[in-house]
Amino acid sequence: MEAGGAPPNADRRSDWWVFTHDRGLVEDGVVSGDRVERGPGFWRRWAKDLDRARDRLDNNAIRLGIEWSRVFPRSTSGVRTGAKVSRKELRRLDDLADRAAVRRYGRILRGARERGLRVMLTLNHFTLPVWVHDPLAVRRAFDGVGPDEDVPSGLKRAGWLNRSTVAELRKFAAYAAWKFGRHVRLWATVNEPLVTVSQGFVSIPAVTGTKAPAILNFAAALRAVETISLANAAAYDAIHAHDRRARVGFVVNLLDWRPSDPAKPEDATAAAHADQIYNRSFMDAAVDGWYDTDADGVRDAGEVHEDRRGKADFVGVNHYSPAYAAKTDPVTPRIPLFDFVPQIAFRGTANPAGPECPTTCTEFGWEIDPAGLASVVREAASYGKPVYVTENGIDDADDDDRPEYLRGYLRALHGAIAAGADVRGYFHWSLLDNFEWAEGFDAHFGLFDFDPKTLRRTMRPSGKLFAKAARTNAVP
Repeated sequence: MEAGGAPPNADRRSDWWVFTHDRGLVEDGVVSGDRVERGPGFWRRWAKDLDRARDRLDNNAIRLGIEWSRVFPRSTSGVRTGAKVSRKELRRLDDLADRAAVRRYGRILRGARERGLRVMLTLNHFTLPVWVHDPLAVRRAFDGVGPDEDVPSGLKRAGWLNRSTVAELRKFAAYAAWKFGRHVRLWATVNEPLVTVSQGFVSIPAVTGTKAPAILNFAAALRAVETISLANAAAYDAIHAHDRRARVGFVVNLLDWRPSDPAKPEDATAAAHADQIYNRSFMDAAVDGWYDTDADGVRDAGEVHEDRRGKADFVGVNHYSPAYAAKTDPVTPRIPLFDFVPQIAFRGTANPAGPECPTTCTEFGWEIDPAGLASVVREAASYGKPVYVTENGIDDADDDDRPEYLRGYLRALHGAIAAGADVRGYFHWSLLDNFEWAEGFDAHFGLFDFDPKTLRRTMRPSGKLFAKAARTNAVP
């Protein structure tokens, strides 16, 4: 989505372009007002950035994404397919694709492979083409609709609220596998689905966070979970149909949920409920075929679908911090398990008015506790699939906390492996400072920073520490 340098580098056909450029949302403080087109410019500078990953950081792998709206700036809904996308249908999709963007992505992926960087390619990292999702239209449709009311009928271009998005992602996944499969063995279908749901459809500032379309409606949240789960299954099958050697998984953001007051049994129950909703519900659907459509945590008749089981070859785990749950009355009858008040971010970039950090937190407001990574890795591994840590890192512009953060979290990961977790890799977030969604460029997760005017990259000192860990496969 983001790009820096010349204006033609920008992608204006994504929902997040529309969302972050809306003057009303900027004035209301929903989004920062930072412009995605002022990013680090990987779209043009990819070759040297891949060199940095290999030569400066000693990486042997890299996680990348392809932008759906760059590949298909126009709707593909006119290409009708069944459960499998045929060669004829792929050629019709090829006629709709932006050939220049496809060639660029092909060069990037080939360039990574030629540098000895194994690619994990993410198909959907929050953004959708605006012809799939118009976030401003969705917000207007929900204007005046209460949190517990039904989803309005007749929604169009509503993203994860439209079942048609499943078919569209299937086409995109099949096309990507057809075009790029020779360069990619590890595929991630979707990134952080419960972040999309909790921040996009249960969007409560300073509590859940903000993602497009930033509405508050519990029926919409339940529908979005089911739609993304179905889309993962469709994309998994589509990639395998065109590349049997591929390993296809998904990426979830796992929080280490803890009781707000460990002495209160009711808070322990609240933490378990939070874990089921936020951590386990998507893994249950993708791996076990359990779609908990009434969100009560009980495997009711009709919720387990044998034909939807096993739609993952691995689990990608993003982890940054623990989270806390305090028991309360059920927030909504729509989601019986939602009987807790979550505390995820303390005062920082993500929650400027939040409570003071009780221990040590990052600049983003996330508490630092490496034991949380070991806990969630074990949780993901309990599903019987290999695990990749697909994101872990710290917002640290001055780079004074990142070295010890990195050491601590790598030690914790080593402990989880020693205890039996099948962990296949670790991807640090991130190579470069990046556009951190609603928070814009205020966060600094990169091992390299960049000058927004010249796009010149400068490696932070902790990059050397990371390179030593990557080179020696040991905690430095």
